[in-house]
Amino acid sequence: MFTLDAYAARSCPLKVHHAFHPGLTRPAPTGTVNRIPGAAEFLSSAYAAILAGAPGTVDLRGLADEPSEAQEEACLAAMADGAPVIVGGLLPRDWEGHRAGRPDLLVRDAAGGYLPGLVKYQRMVDPRRDDLPFAYADLSDLTRRRTTTGWRYRWHWRWGNALQLAHLWRLLAAHGLEAAGGPAGLAVGSDDFCGDGPRASLIDLEEAAAPPAAGQLGGPVEGAEVPAPVSALDRYDHEFALRVELAEAARAAAPEDPPLLVPIVSYECAHCLWWPVCRPLLDDDDLSLRINKSPLDAREITVLREAGVGTVAQLAASDLDALLPDYLPQVAHRLGAEDRLRLAQRRSLLLRDGVELERTTRGPIDLPVAELEIDVDVETSRDDRVYLWGFWVSRDGGEGSYHEFSSFTELDDAGELELARRAMAWLRELVGAADARVYHYSDYEVVRLARLTRPGDEVMEWAIGFARDHFFDLFSTVRQHFFGTNGLGLKVVASAGAGFHWRDEDPGGLNSMRWFEEAVRHPSAEVREQARTRVLEYNEDDVRATRELRRWLRGLDT
Repeated sequence: MFTLDAYAARSCPLKVHHAFHPGLTRPAPTGTVNRIPGAAEFLSSAYAAILAGAPGTVDLRGLADEPSEAQEEACLAAMADGAPVIVGGLLPRDWEGHRAGRPDLLVRDAAGGYLPGLVKYQRMVDPRRDDLPFAYADLSDLTRRRTTTGWRYRWHWRWGNALQLAHLWRLLAAHGLEAAGGPAGLAVGSDDFCGDGPRASLIDLEEAAAPPAAGQLGGPVEGAEVPAPVSALDRYDHEFALRVELAEAARAAAPEDPPLLVPIVSYECAHCLWWPVCRPLLDDDDLSLRINKSPLDAREITVLREAGVGTVAQLAASDLDALLPDYLPQVAHRLGAEDRLRLAQRRSLLLRDGVELERTTRGPIDLPVAELEIDVDVETSRDDRVYLWGFWVSRDGGEGSYHEFSSFTELDDAGELELARRAMAWLRELVGAADARVYHYSDYEVVRLARLTRPGDEVMEWAIGFARDHFFDLFSTVRQHFFGTNGLGLKVVASAGAGFHWRDEDPGGLNSMRWFEEAVRHPSAEVREQARTRVLEYNEDDVRATRELRRWLRGLDT
């Protein structure tokens, strides 16, 4: 007998296979867990609000080190006593259904049954312009349903949460403990979507809102641009059944038998303990391993492998017109499947030939020139605050120098705006009446200016007007003239084209967010200063990269 947890149906099937194959050993964790800054604080405050809410709420998290039988008994006892909310309870296992689970929350309904709930540090909802009802609950009173309009659960991004809730719902139902109102669950996120802090979104697990799995499609629907969505329960049942079948097959294998599946690289691999086991099973030229920009998904890779096309070299040499008639009906879950495959082949051809950046036009590239040229780049924190405005200033084609306006503090609305005003006031004084241009890569800086500008703010309104006439987006030019094997991000283009190299060994926007957190919150003053320096050097390299990119583009004449 075996059970699978609530993550199994939403996670890579290789995790299930490897866990049950007798010839494979789970690797030991290495290094420290890279926790998302701010997550622990959010979870602490959310649970504090929940525990301070409905009288009789039971917190079972303290039993986590007790034997599982004792934890299950404690959870059942709390449910039998009618606890309105149970935090961290371990539900009894459903051996026949192969399910186990520990919901973050169990919330009692009026009839005595329970809804499962999750608490996660992520956005759960999006605004919408309609009058459709949206159900939620306050953290201080999770048992009471409230309704508003103007919001919707983020099904496109967070459907995986709904699959977890579907698993927990099935587990509750197996023991006759489910709420009477039908399959549903609660998801607590970090959104402040109704005022006064986070709320719990009520998710209807029978609503046809989740993307279907490839195996749930019988083929393309005449006249349909995208496959029809399915309910979270339907998607869950499909995915979970496949993983139960895979676990049974893996358990039946002999230790010396090879794995039953060949890995397919996905975003999960970057933080998966099983990666050291999976990587040796992949060809060094494997499609899923080498194409990381607009990658083909697991179903697309599987269909290609079945057709004998599993590597970059094989796809580069393939006759797509001959391949497509059999391929397309099997990947009907993907919008634009043919275009996706042709794009992957284009990248395969370039990878095969060792080309990082392909020029798609001929002749000189026209870029505006000014006596005073300024490159700008901003850095944002994980809570989406601009804490750094960086500039590279050069005159008459000279070498130039770096200028920055930063605030390594926990910014609020007023602090973020004041920092922007300081930077823009400096910029206004710098440019004066000079012939000046400001260069940036993508429209992010302009978008941030527009977001921060308030009517009547002279400095920011000047900045928006100046940006309209004097800012220039280098990305739009690059996109017009080049195709990037690994995309057209600044680091790809400035490195492959202009030959520029960042000082940091691991540069990137996500990493800079982590460095900012260290610069603000780390208990060691030395570490804080090192992180601050790292961020500033990274930002300086970003603006220097755009300057070098401009120089390189201007030098192209064929």
